[in-house]
Amino acid sequence: MPISEKYYQQLIESRAAAERESRWDEWRDLARVLGEIALSTALGMALVFMAFWTADVQLGGIYWFLGCIVWIGGVSIAVLSAYRRGEERGDW
Repeated sequence: MPISEKYYQQLIESRAAAERESRWDEWRDLARVLGEIALSTALGMALVFMAFWTADVQLGGIYWFLGCIVWIGGVSIAVLSAYRRGEERGDW
């Protein structure tokens, strides 16, 4: 039994709208990840630069270490969370 023309057009339109929405979700998620990476890199670099600004060697080492943790940890968390969200969405 063939599908009626009205139902067939409605099905095409609903699937096209769902595809457009899923493509926007991917772009929004990409923008979010890039923002998280940029923020964590900027904060980490600010802490690393504070290590050069201070005259105390021990305090400079603390700033350096914290900057590396914020920088590398933030980038890692952003990438891994993007992968997890992509898995949940069914991107790969």
